Amino acid sequence: MIEEKIKWNEKYKTFTPKAPSILLDHIPSAKNKKALDLAGGLGTNAEALLNKGYDVTLIDISNVAISKIKNPKIKTICLDLDNYIIPQNEYDVIIIIKYFNLDLLKQIPKALKKGGYFAFEKIPKYKLTTEEFFEIFKDFETIFFTKEPFRFVGKIF
Repeated sequence: MIEEKIKWNEKYKTFTPKAPSILLDHIPSAKNKKALDLAGGLGTNAEALLNKGYDVTLIDISNVAISKIKNPKIKTICLDLDNYIIPQNEYDVIIIIKYFNLDLLKQIPKALKKGGYFAFEKIPKYKLTTEEFFEIFKDFETIFFTKEPFRFVGKIF
C-alpha cells in the first residue's frame, strides 16, 4: 500500500535506532545459518543477529529506514509484507518485532527449518488471543513467553 509506505517513510525520517529486542537474548549464536527480520525498520535487530553469526535478510516497506542501514552484510529488501510469501524451509531464525500480519504469521512454521527459532513481539492494539497464537505455533517448544506485553520465542520441532 502506497499510504503505508508514505506513513513509515515519514516516521523513519526522525526515528533513531533503539536497542535490540530482549527476545534476541533467547536465540543462540550460529555460523552459516540464515535469519529473516520481517518489518525490520532501521536494522537494530538485524545487526544483533549478524553479530550472533547469522546471514541476515531484512525486509521493510520503508526505503527511508533501509537507506539508514549502513552494514553491507545485512541484505535488505524494500517491499510491502501484506502479500509477501516467505520461502518454505528457508530460515533458521525469523523475527517479527512490533509488526502484525496474521497471514504472514501463519507462514512462519513452514518457512523455518527444523530446529529453527521464531521471535515475536505484538503491539497491544492488534487482536490475537493467546489461544489463536499457540494454535499456529503448536509445533514449537516455547523458550520464552509473556502475555503483557505479548512476547514469544519458540523453537520448531
